[in-house]
Amino acid sequence: MRRRNVFILVVLITVGLVAWAPWITEEYAYANVMEHLGGPDFPVTYLGETIPLKDVPKSFIKLPFISMVYFPGEAMFMVTFYGSVI
Repeated sequence: MRRRNVFILVVLITVGLVAWAPWITEEYAYANVMEHLGGPDFPVTYLGETIPLKDVPKSFIKLPFISMVYFPGEAMFMVTFYGSVI
């Protein structure tokens, strides 16, 4: 019985760490998305004006198993717990 409880506790802690993904920081998510889109200096049209991607306003939202980088009025990208951009 005690072994089973320890196993369940270890599984819950592991799943919790993967869901929280503390290694996916706000800066890491921004950098991953910008590289996915062409780099921080990639020119994009934002609200009718061409500016570098690094200057486009962005927001970061942390959810279980993913982190979201949101460009207001434009697009949203998900960074998974293993660092892939969707």
